[in-house]
Amino acid sequence: MKTKLLLIWIMVLCMPLSLYAHDFEVDGIYYSYNIDNTLTVSGCDADLVSVTIPKTVTYNGTSYRAASIGDFAFDACLNLKSVTIPDGVTSIGKNAFSSCWNLTSLTIPDGLTLIDRQAFQCCYGLTEITIPESVTSIGEHAFSECYGLTSVTIPNGVTSIGDYTFHSCNGLTEVTIPNSVTSIGRYAFVNCHNLKSVTIPKSVTSIGEEAFSHCNGLNSITIHNGVTLISEGAFSGCTGLTSITIPKSVISIGARAFSGCYGLTEIIIGNSVTSIGKEAFQSCTELTSITIPNSVTSIGARAFSYCDNLTEVTIGNSVTTIGEEAFFWCKGLKSIIIPNSVTSIGARAFSGCDGLTSVSIPKGVTSIGKGAFEWCIGLTSVTILGNVVLIEEGAFSNCHKVTSVSMPESLSIDFSAIFVDCSQQLVINWLTDNDSDISEPDSDISEPDSDISEPKWVYYIIALIAILLFVFITYIIIKRRSKV
Repeated sequence: MKTKLLLIWIMVLCMPLSLYAHDFEVDGIYYSYNIDNTLTVSGCDADLVSVTIPKTVTYNGTSYRAASIGDFAFDACLNLKSVTIPDGVTSIGKNAFSSCWNLTSLTIPDGLTLIDRQAFQCCYGLTEITIPESVTSIGEHAFSECYGLTSVTIPNGVTSIGDYTFHSCNGLTEVTIPNSVTSIGRYAFVNCHNLKSVTIPKSVTSIGEEAFSHCNGLNSITIHNGVTLISEGAFSGCTGLTSITIPKSVISIGARAFSGCYGLTEIIIGNSVTSIGKEAFQSCTELTSITIPNSVTSIGARAFSYCDNLTEVTIGNSVTTIGEEAFFWCKGLKSIIIPNSVTSIGARAFSGCDGLTSVSIPKGVTSIGKGAFEWCIGLTSVTILGNVVLIEEGAFSNCHKVTSVSMPESLSIDFSAIFVDCSQQLVINWLTDNDSDISEPDSDISEPDSDISEPKWVYYIIALIAILLFVFITYIIIKRRSKV
């Protein structure tokens, strides 16, 4: 008996709030009183297919005005196909129509100001919706997973598009963002696979994390001057994009912002960008060239890794840090000029860049990370201009064709640890302290480095043999004299 009562109680708790959170019912629609003598629509009979909410409702001889649609009012009303909301209603509450799978027709009045979070989430049958100009706020997830929705015009009064607002609206092909919007939230349009083009107006200052990620059909993005931040993963996985111009207003490109945009062939970075985040353009496999402007001070880890067809890179003269694996496995890269501003080259920064034939490390560099140029199998010459404080293990390992290394005579490094599995014919050209020409090594010193071409232990053995021979000869002479 106790078990049955417990089960009944659980079932009651799990029932939609709309089944009991109301004061009265008229024509199958449930209402609740508000303190200002208006009404909140709180639900309807489960078998209703069409609902037309009256502007005024008379109950017990008193007329009331419908002012709002309550939270969860029509949540999971699976039979509901059409809803008409009257003038005078100013807000649609949380989850008001969520999971109304068969809802295909919706009329929203002028005067509505708020569409709250998850209001129409999972309304799979909804193909179009007209949001009135009076609306100023659209909540998180408001239209997420409305798979049938094909176009949306966001009214001029809206200042922000919330997180996940149009998440996974697979049928959405067109969206109009007005000049009133200042921010686009996280995951706002993620997985809108059929979205073709987007124009970000100049009023928008930030594009949120993953805002347009995996919009595979997106082939055109226009970002107007005004945006300062492109957040992490904002356009990642937009495989249909072929070009992108980042305006001069942008200061920061976040991590993974355009990663996996396989179709990108052209990227123009505005001259106000100061940082390129980790993996920002990772796996943009069709990209052939990139110019990093003078405003940029740091290139993040794996920023351009796996850009297989990247052949030309121009790095601005303000960059101080080239991050870990920044250009990892850019097999097509044929040359790289590292500016004098760079102080640090991260681990495996240029690892696997088969096309590189020479590299020059400028005077400003103080550290070269582990494996920074490993497996650059086309590399034949290396020039190190400054007195690098730290060159980590294997920095040039498996560069099988390197035969020439030019470096200051004051620089002391362990060649066997840094040039692992490199050419046996490695020749060291020592540069004098006065040398400033990167391309011209010191020609007065042509002798190969003794540490590499002739190990010191050979000299020790020769010296020992000479001493023993001298002792032996001296012994013979003394012995002969003693006989005489």
